[in-house]
Amino acid sequence: MAKKKKDRSAEDGQEADLSRQDLTSISAETDDGDHPAMTLSDPEPEPDTGTMAANGHDAGSRKKGKKGKKDKAEPEVLGSNKAVETMFRNAYRAELDTIALAATKANIMISLNGFIISALMISGAFIFASSPAFLLPAGVFMFTAAVSIIFALLSASPERADLIGAVWGWMRDVAARRARLRDLRARVLVAQEPAPSEDLNVLIYEDRVRLTREDYWSRMQALMRDREQVYYRMSDQLYWLGAVADRKFRLLNLSYTSFRWGLLASVVTFIGLKGVIAAIGTASSENIVRLRNLGIGSFEAIYEPSAVQQLSDGRILVVEDEATRAMNLLTLSEDGSLSEDRATGLRMARSFGRQLNDLEGLTIDAQDRVYAITSHSLTNKGERNPDREQLLRFRVSGGSVGDIHSFAQLRDALASDPVVTEALAAELGEEPDFDDLNIEGLAYVRQSGHLYLGLRAPLANDRSIIIAIENPDQVFDGGAAPRFGPPMLLDLQGGGIRALSFDPILGSFLMVNEIEGYEGNRYSQLWSWSGAPSVRPEPIALPDIINLNNVESIDSITFAGEPRLLIMSDEGSEKKNEPARYMMLDYEQLAP
Repeated sequence: MAKKKKDRSAEDGQEADLSRQDLTSISAETDDGDHPAMTLSDPEPEPDTGTMAANGHDAGSRKKGKKGKKDKAEPEVLGSNKAVETMFRNAYRAELDTIALAATKANIMISLNGFIISALMISGAFIFASSPAFLLPAGVFMFTAAVSIIFALLSASPERADLIGAVWGWMRDVAARRARLRDLRARVLVAQEPAPSEDLNVLIYEDRVRLTREDYWSRMQALMRDREQVYYRMSDQLYWLGAVADRKFRLLNLSYTSFRWGLLASVVTFIGLKGVIAAIGTASSENIVRLRNLGIGSFEAIYEPSAVQQLSDGRILVVEDEATRAMNLLTLSEDGSLSEDRATGLRMARSFGRQLNDLEGLTIDAQDRVYAITSHSLTNKGERNPDREQLLRFRVSGGSVGDIHSFAQLRDALASDPVVTEALAAELGEEPDFDDLNIEGLAYVRQSGHLYLGLRAPLANDRSIIIAIENPDQVFDGGAAPRFGPPMLLDLQGGGIRALSFDPILGSFLMVNEIEGYEGNRYSQLWSWSGAPSVRPEPIALPDIINLNNVESIDSITFAGEPRLLIMSDEGSEKKNEPARYMMLDYEQLAP
């Protein structure tokens, strides 16, 4: 029994201790309330069952009341939620990506407009040389491209925070004689110090660079101690980044707008200019043609023209001394330029059924029969080649060649003809040597019906030789041997004949050869000759002929009802892709 009482007393003691702990916690919770606080040091009355029940009931009521107060407490401080930090992180990333996008677009506009300006500046001389009027649309495009690149540079380039203010302040101080011109560098490079009362955000670049290192660290420490200010400054920085992006995109929009409208203005200007030129050309087409015909033009795929002849239908036949490009058929465009038809030329050359090697002369008779001649010269190895010894007569119809006749014994006939050999022997004092024979001129005279051969070689005591075939019809139609007239010896200052043509406008022969200039250089010279052996040829001064090297083709043509003199130079190179050039002249420009 004693043991049971002892155990019961121990249990009662433990319950008392638990009751005291509950009361202590309740006292702590209600310390601010109406009830006095209770401590463990206060003496405790022996609680009975009713009192404990009442106390338990009151304690439960007080706990419920405390829970209700917690439900109505103030919300957590801003920033304690992880979602806020995520929001700031995403917002920063979005703003920086937007600024980077603006920089990328600005770089694209800088590169594009820079390329356009460079290309237009380089090609400006060529545009002016070919069509000076088209400098206007090119100039419009280059100007708008320059405006576009300026706005793009402003968008992409970094700026000092208070640059404008610093420059403006320096200008005012210079006006007030408080500063000098050399102070500008220091004013621009050194940031303006902030006023003591000025509110600066150390997270923003424009504000931060105006602080000293010590001032920056002091403000940074103060900011880190204040959570509310941290979020405020971060929000302010986000706004500043947005303003930076907005400025960049506004400038970028101006750059794109300048480029877009500049491109449109250039196209409109180009189309309008073309329309004006076309309208003027319609009103005064003759003047336009005359101006276009007085210059030097270039072929597209003709490199070594050796003879030229206009056909009765207005087209122009050109031969080259290369067998692969023996014939070319050209048409005159409305502006006086020559348009090539390479396919037709190849088809015509194949129509002969033989290789046409070293063609050098062309002419036409009253029946529209074309005569062509090869050089009859030896090869580089000193050998004779039948392909180089041909005198041809044929007709051109459309894009084909027909009624072809040839004579292949001209070289032997010349060397054995007594009229030719005796006259040359009398001039030379010895028998002529035809080993270096080279025929490069051919002209048909309708009044006499004779076919004239112009020899580049040989020369007779430095005088050029022209020999006439007096019976060309019998040679081609009846198989007769050629009947040669006496050789005509002309003083052309030591140069052999490179081109020969009878000009119906002048009623005389035109010849071209190469003579030596004062400085030892050789240049092409045009000559006029009446056809009488006793009359000396007269040199003709041609404008710009000195710019043509190795002239070998000359012919009188008709274009737009007006006569023109067409001259071509054998100066091109297929290997270098350098086409030959030609020149059309008004007869009024020919001055003896």
